[in-house]
Amino acid sequence: MKGKKMRHFEYKDLGTNAHKFWEINLEAKKLVVTYGRIGIKNPASKVFMINKNGGKDTFVSKEAAEKYCEKKIREKTSKGYKEH
Repeated sequence: MKGKKMRHFEYKDLGTNAHKFWEINLEAKKLVVTYGRIGIKNPASKVFMINKNGGKDTFVSKEAAEKYCEKKIREKTSKGYKEH
């Protein structure tokens, strides 16, 4: 995620009535993933902390969090999500 801290992606398929979004935001001490249907008031959110001690839902370094971001972005774009 070089250069951008937050990236926003959308997937729209009129045939299946799919109107979804997915965004990823890498901050100093945490990584936040937010997703759901476009227009929803309370989308789902998942927070991962960056902490050298590790643990559940934790990355041991910012580099590990960046690697995860890039992997997830590749997965979403391969499924048809477009960046906005």
